[in-house]
Amino acid sequence: MSTYYDVAIIGTGAGGGTLLSALAPSGKRILVLERGDYVPREKANWSTRAVNLEGRYQTKEVWRDRDGQPLHPHTNYYVGGNTKFYGAALFRLRREDFGEIKHWGGVSPAWPIGYDDLEPYYTAAERLYHVHGERREDPTDPPASAPYPHPPVSHEPRIQQLHDDLAGLGLHPFHVPLGVMLDEKNPRASRCIRCETCDGHPCLVSAKSDAQVVCVDPALQHPNVTLLTGAYVSKLETGASGCEVSRIVVTRGEATLTYSADVVVAGVAHQNGTIRFGHDPRSSALDVHCRAHEVDNLYVVDGSFFPSSAAVNPALTIMANALRVADHLKTRLGVRFYI
Repeated sequence: MSTYYDVAIIGTGAGGGTLLSALAPSGKRILVLERGDYVPREKANWSTRAVNLEGRYQTKEVWRDRDGQPLHPHTNYYVGGNTKFYGAALFRLRREDFGEIKHWGGVSPAWPIGYDDLEPYYTAAERLYHVHGERREDPTDPPASAPYPHPPVSHEPRIQQLHDDLAGLGLHPFHVPLGVMLDEKNPRASRCIRCETCDGHPCLVSAKSDAQVVCVDPALQHPNVTLLTGAYVSKLETGASGCEVSRIVVTRGEATLTYSADVVVAGVAHQNGTIRFGHDPRSSALDVHCRAHEVDNLYVVDGSFFPSSAAVNPALTIMANALRVADHLKTRLGVRFYI
């Protein structure tokens, strides 16, 4: 017998975790399925040897390349997804990235939405993820409707020297926009202590703005949200028409469980562009709202929706798009509130 929910979210990373944050206050019954557990809080979180050389937190499963040879994926299955290990450099894509761009090796296709469609959600994502930065320092930065919610993270002495030398040559060095919970004016109250193991490491003091810390944990304060860890989604079954997901099959330990939901959202960690969105079903798997063209209640909100990538980290764009899709789902679910 299946257990019923209004929404099922598969994965808790930049896509699924952010979407959960937006939907949690709705009162709708939300099931969150995460194949991993929480990253253990231990001293090894700050050990570069343990994290990078020994791969302590990486999955031990083996993938196969196009020739069938073993491939270690260097990925992580935890609450918060790969944001637990990212460097929290949260850039916006540039306005030009949303249009068609001709390269030496081919054409980067245009997106079905433009920068202006995503801009308010970039602003909301920067607020949600505590981004520190300075507008207009970066001459390539696209226009924004609001300043960064927090001031830029000050440079270390050597980096400040490089900054000054580069500026003296007429160049335009700028602070990287960073998602950290840092208060340099009040260090004693600051959660972030400016350790040397942020990028690539889980944060032992929960000061990095990852999806677990800023999205999943607060969402679990709502009684309508249920999180199952160690829950591997092995199959999505459709009804007789094939046009909607009717059951979610989950393996958890030795048990096989089934669930039903009005809306199923996959917020996992595919490579950019592997399930692109667009207007034409012949060249895309998802519509403009990231809903599968042929499956009415299936949405995908990880980086796979990208029609093309860009020169900056995609994390903030995944987060912003998840908030955009959340607004669409609120309308579909009859929820009357917006970002």
